[in-house]
Amino acid sequence: MSDILIRNVPAELKRQIEERARAHKRSLSREIEALLQRALAQTKPVESRDLEGGLGTELARLFPKELRSEDFIPPSRDDPERPPPTFD
Repeated sequence: MSDILIRNVPAELKRQIEERARAHKRSLSREIEALLQRALAQTKPVESRDLEGGLGTELARLFPKELRSEDFIPPSRDDPERPPPTFD
């Protein structure tokens, strides 16, 4: 098992964790491990939460709705009638 060092823990937070450890009859390390496991079990992985709907959906969110088009090329602000470029 690997180690983790956490610096600058506020005194009140450390006191609360120590109290929990005593109440659960665990060492401070085991209590912190239990807290981390419980916290991670209650959250969705970052990838699935942030990319919900896929990468295309995430990319579409970068542009305001009024600037989106069917081919996902935002219209030029200088000339809104200009056709999109072709890449031959």
